[in-house]
Amino acid sequence: MVEDSVETGLRDELLANVRRLTRIVLDRLENGAREGTLDQGQVRMLGSIALRSLKLWKEAVGGGIARPSALKQLLSTEEKLAGSMKRGGQA
Repeated sequence: MVEDSVETGLRDELLANVRRLTRIVLDRLENGAREGTLDQGQVRMLGSIALRSLKLWKEAVGGGIARPSALKQLLSTEEKLAGSMKRGGQA
């Protein structure tokens, strides 16, 4: 019973973080496309992050986290991306 609530809490946290990361990535892609400030490498990197976040979303919604380290990886990527935005957009 307690394990179920802990797992549900982790899944909810993962979903919220995926949502936040996806929003950051899509905003970066949109702004970069509008301003022409992204090179091909940055576009590929942001696209890759978006695809991974969709995979994490699918895993979390589909009945659990397939990889226990998924939340940790997501938080790390989110922090790096948010940090690069604060430094002026260099990923």
